[in-house]
Parts: sequence; C-alpha cells; structure tokens
Amino acid sequence: MHPILFKLGPIVIYSYGFFVALGVLSALYVGKYLAKKEDIPPEIFEKIFIFAIISGVIGARLFFFIYNPEFLKSLKNVLFIWHGGLVWYGGLIFGTLTVLYLLKKYDLKDKIWKIADIAGTIIPLGLGFGRIGCTMAGCCYGIPYHGPFAIKFTDPHSLAPKGVYLFPSQPVSSLANFLIFFLLFILYRRKKFDGEIFSLFLILYGTFRFFIEFMRATPKIYFGLSQNQIISLIFIIVGIFIYLLRKKQTSNKSKI
Repeated sequence: MHPILFKLGPIVIYSYGFFVALGVLSALYVGKYLAKKEDIPPEIFEKIFIFAIISGVIGARLFFFIYNPEFLKSLKNVLFIWHGGLVWYGGLIFGTLTVLYLLKKYDLKDKIWKIADIAGTIIPLGLGFGRIGCTMAGCCYGIPYHGPFAIKFTDPHSLAPKGVYLFPSQPVSSLANFLIFFLLFILYRRKKFDGEIFSLFLILYGTFRFFIEFMRATPKIYFGLSQNQIISLIFIIVGIFIYLLRKKQTSNKSKI
C-alpha cells in the first residue's frame, strides 16, 4: 500500500495520520449534530470531545508500547504515531476516564448515558477511517492467506510483511465499522432508553473484533485467544449488562 500519502518539499503527509484525522473530524461533526438533538451545548460537547481525543491518543499510544516495547528504542517512535501505531482499546479507557471527569466538571452527570450513546455511534465511524489508514500503513495486518481478496504489501515503508499474501483484515475491519456506525445511527432515532446505543456498540464491535482477531497476525497466548479477544469478550459482557440494566431502570421509572 502507500504509508506515505504525498510529500510537499520537506513536509511528509503520512496516510495513517491523514485518515485518523479524517476519522476524528467526521466523528466530531456527527457527534455535535447528535449532541444538539440531546440538548447538550455543541460547544461543550466539542471541548469534551477534544480532550477525550487527546487523552485517548496518549492511552492508545501507551498501550501500543506495552504490546510492542521494541519500538521504545527510538524517541521518534514515541512522538510520531505513524511509527508503529495505536491500540484503540487503550484510547477508549483513557478517553472514557476523561469524559467522566469532564461531565462532572461541566455538571452534565445527568447526561452521561446520552453522551455514551453519542460516543457509541461515532466511535465506529472514526474507527472505519482509521482502519483505512491501517490498510495504507500496513499495520494490524492479517495472517498469510491465499483466498479471495488477499492483499500483498510491497512498499518498503509498510509495517506488514512484504511480498506475502495476507488476509485483508484492515479493509474488512473498516467496512465492518462503517456498517456498525450506519446501523447505530439509524437505531439512534428509535432508541427506547438512554444507554441502549452504547450497549449495542459494545456488543456489536466486541463480537466482530473477537472473530476478526482469528484472521489477524496477533499473538494468541491466552488459551488460543489474543489479548484483544479477551477484551472483546469483556466488551460483550459489559454491553449486555448495561443493556439489561438500563432497560430495567427505564421500565421501573415508567411504572412510577
């Protein structure tokens, strides 16, 4: 693929960073649209979003180095996200903690499940663009594969093994995330209780990620499962718990 999108003299535009930025901007646009419908001031939502993204990138980068300590040998690998990549689960954890703090700061604790539903809708949109960046950069690559739609990386800057046919895990992940986004965006207008969309996001994404991991070249060190698959199972369990809890709480309120 093409890790370097283009060059403008000494300025290098990397594909991964470009598509991550595009995903962030797209998610912000849709998020502000949904926030307005939930009577959340768009300017407050934007502040929460920006700080969540900053802390999320820090968390995602930290988790990447936990998984890949060899990248710490060079300072530029720490500072430049295109040297290696991001682990989005780490970003989600740090981003969530930041959002919870800011909701308390802006006295929006009563909007927590509305914010969660917005997040559950826009996260897969951002991830969809991010996985295009992964495809271009060659990170998050699949296992050796000679079936339909196999892809081969030849660019010397690619992070994937060169000249080997691999399962197209990145394009498949991108498509799946976009489909999850469109589904949740449609369901958002019909949700029966706050927290429903967020719980469905955890269930849908966790289920997809669990199965796609079998086709990714990630170490399977926990009873034949990868660390990401364990986290995915936690996502699914938490998603089901939140769904049932919020449904019950909403039902009890309607009876009062």
